[in-house]
Amino acid sequence: MKIYHAADIHLGRRRLDGRLPDTDLANAFEHIVRAAIADRADVFLIAGDLFDRPQVEPPHLRQAQRMLALLKDAGIPVVAIEGNHDKAFLSFSAPTWLDYLAHDELLHILRPTFDSTGAGLSPWDAQSRRGSYIDLDGVRFVGAGYLGAATPNKVRQIMEKLQPGRSHVLLLHAGPDYFVGEGGGFSGSDLHFIRERVRYLALGHIHKPMIHGGWACNPGSPENCDLREALYDCDAAGGAVRRGYAVIELNPNDLTQPVSIEVRSNPRRPCIHLELECTPFGNKLKDGAAALEKAALKLIKAANSSSDAVVDLRLTGRINLDRINLDLEASSRAIETGASVAAVHINPAGINLNSFAVGSIECGDFVSREEIERSAIRQLVDDDHLWGLDGQQGSVAALFYELKEAVRQRRTAEELAEIIRINPLLEKVRIARAIPEP
Repeated sequence: MKIYHAADIHLGRRRLDGRLPDTDLANAFEHIVRAAIADRADVFLIAGDLFDRPQVEPPHLRQAQRMLALLKDAGIPVVAIEGNHDKAFLSFSAPTWLDYLAHDELLHILRPTFDSTGAGLSPWDAQSRRGSYIDLDGVRFVGAGYLGAATPNKVRQIMEKLQPGRSHVLLLHAGPDYFVGEGGGFSGSDLHFIRERVRYLALGHIHKPMIHGGWACNPGSPENCDLREALYDCDAAGGAVRRGYAVIELNPNDLTQPVSIEVRSNPRRPCIHLELECTPFGNKLKDGAAALEKAALKLIKAANSSSDAVVDLRLTGRINLDRINLDLEASSRAIETGASVAAVHINPAGINLNSFAVGSIECGDFVSREEIERSAIRQLVDDDHLWGLDGQQGSVAALFYELKEAVRQRRTAEELAEIIRINPLLEKVRIARAIPEP
């Protein structure tokens, strides 16, 4: 059996205030679909976050329908689970757009149920278009989806219900706890428990490619949902890393592990990360912003950037913002026009400002703007008692900083709400305050 495994496609993702087209994500998905068809795949897996938000806009729904229809016409069944972006709330039981696609017979959406007796697993029902597992060519595909902070406990409940002696593939939208940095990550002991019953673990959620033990895999995001994800294309030594989708070969009669797992890369928009040292012109009374733009253009030209590339420009050094009127949006537009590239994103977090005592930061040396802001936010968080979030002050401060940066980037109210909605802290607050389900 040949399985194609994709995750975190995020159709409809809005990047850099719309300066990057959302068709990038659809094009990446289409490449994987056409590769699966050409390779005569037996099954196509989507391990969560097909869409970027639960309220799917018509163009992005059409993108999904068109690609899934290609797989259907080729006779390749699609097995999918919901990610944290696909549902309004973790505990929300209302149908999602993946249910709509399932009723359109374009995919099989799998999800378990949970009650006081543990996990409930039911076979796929062609009439209701619902189920927890589906059997295909001797292999049982079980869907877990995104389970939030309860992932370790609920996955163990699912494992207890799996039939011994069967070849199981589990779809799970989660990552290792050391990477996720939130409740809901799984540990090494969790993986050992899963390994006893599961032949192949198809993962999503972390956007970074990984293969564990020759039986578990996250292929990574096919397109860069965030410019920082382009850094996943290289390892610490600078070597190329494949990212985008995985191809798995299974022998249904072999219960040990897959015959092979190969992560493959798909084409995506080039993303170039550059650093610009600003100290030489950081104290100019006149034309400081123009000097910055000129230096940036020279740097981008030296990098031989293609016209379809997006440039992530990180500013470093010392800038006296009392002397330089730095309009990041205007400078970004001017630089991308002058450099003839698709888009430029200026990241000022590395700029050094005169330091002062704040939180754990001492007076004296220069410290970065980001350090000052993060420390100030953490101090505010530490001074308050956060109901239901004891021990989560670091995560709360990180969320507030992310929201602050989103406001600085002029993100819409809907985008700010989305950042809050997908954060696992929200579910913890809901549980603590016993807020009824919407």
